[in-house]
Amino acid sequence: MKIIYLPVDERFCTRDYFLLLAESVNINVLTPNKKDLGNKKIPADTDFIKRWLLDNSEYGDILILSIDTLLHGGLIPSRINKLKYETLLEKLEILETLKNKGCKIYISTSVTRIPKYNSDDEEPVYWEFWGEKIRDLTLKISENKPNILNEYDTVYKNMNFKNDIPEWYLEDFFIRRNRNFKIISKLLDLVKLNIIDFLNITLDDNEENSLSVLESKYHEEKVLKENLQEKVSIHPGADEASLSLLSKALTDHFNVKPMFDIKYSEPEYKHLIPPYEGTPLFESLAEHIKSSGGIFVENQGDITLLVNNSDKKQHIDINNKNDYKFDDNNQNKLLNYIQQKNIKGICDIRFGNGSDDEIILKLLKKVKNWDKINYSGWNTPGNTIGTVCAYSIIQFLASKKYLKLDTSKMKRLQAIFFIEHWGYQSNVRQELREESKKYGCNIWTLLPAEKWAIDYSKEKLNDYKEIVENNMNQIWEMEVWFPWNRSFEIGIKLKEKGDING
Repeated sequence: MKIIYLPVDERFCTRDYFLLLAESVNINVLTPNKKDLGNKKIPADTDFIKRWLLDNSEYGDILILSIDTLLHGGLIPSRINKLKYETLLEKLEILETLKNKGCKIYISTSVTRIPKYNSDDEEPVYWEFWGEKIRDLTLKISENKPNILNEYDTVYKNMNFKNDIPEWYLEDFFIRRNRNFKIISKLLDLVKLNIIDFLNITLDDNEENSLSVLESKYHEEKVLKENLQEKVSIHPGADEASLSLLSKALTDHFNVKPMFDIKYSEPEYKHLIPPYEGTPLFESLAEHIKSSGGIFVENQGDITLLVNNSDKKQHIDINNKNDYKFDDNNQNKLLNYIQQKNIKGICDIRFGNGSDDEIILKLLKKVKNWDKINYSGWNTPGNTIGTVCAYSIIQFLASKKYLKLDTSKMKRLQAIFFIEHWGYQSNVRQELREESKKYGCNIWTLLPAEKWAIDYSKEKLNDYKEIVENNMNQIWEMEVWFPWNRSFEIGIKLKEKGDING
């Protein structure tokens, strides 16, 4: 079995997570070199990507491909470029060629996001000054439930509430949304034609009653009409989508469907809509399970998801975690399920953009063997949930001897997750951002003092690494770097030095 992987971009969380998880169970993955994947707003050479796929694929291969990279050269280029819909259709023709070679094709794509803040870091230049107002306008448009199947690119012209937004900004924005909507509809056609074996549609950074959610409803209607429910999943997320497709491809390959049950720290609040998302938590969980290759059951399953969720309606950012108190007993009850003999996946979504310190410290006291237990708590709830579902399925397949587990590599991956999600995202990142102001840096860039930022973060993270090493009886050398030269995320490489008692 050979897997060919085309990531959505070159970042640690979108490329290396996948490779590290596959490596932990000895799966052979072929992927383009990082230097060939572009860099943030600089797109990859899509002609090169096309040639690379054709040259390296053969009968029986499993292809896990990001449409954003295949068509646009990356996630961010898909939000800012001016490529015509007709040009993108031509680029899509490679999928039929690959299918005719006898490949299995698993595709991820995303509904274009609508950030609620002013910044052009990942958006067109006008978002720096007009992002909030454009987002407000889109909510008004969504309230009117427009028929976006017709003339979606000009729907804004019928709105009186435009907040003095320059006309060409709106024209540019809606042309691109219409293009994205039509491409996803075309992908659904390719699913119906059995060219695409499974399609994972994610809603990146969205909210309740947003245009993103409205668009997804149209896609859901088409899925139902064409009876494609078993071959398409639509849910919040983005950066984790390839992990879901990895586990989905493996469950299809081995013809197994692991059963999931779910336990919540706050079960009465499972209907709340998490931050950065537009659908209730329990609905998102069910879709993530499906997209990863599993099935949700009420009774105890092969895998239990332990969801550390919030009882607060408002979004609690990780920067404000100390301002809120939660019922400690509920969390303790949740962690009691760790004693069960099945696979346990811990989804830490109490806060946005980082781990809950309390549950981490409890976990590191309770758990010593990480072959059948995994943890994640990063970025959005969808990112975390998708990661845990995929990780759990791969642990399940290893436990049933479908895959050969490399215990040391799986332990290393879990250590990276702890150091990054807990050490960095939940703690060190805030310290770094404050301290880096002295060196001319800001929230969007560390370029004025990146070498200093690397040394500073590595020193701070060593304290968290030592706690993790004590739990796992392992010592690692650590390297860190900053994807896209910014503080939002960090890359971590751990190199084994030996047992802690050695």
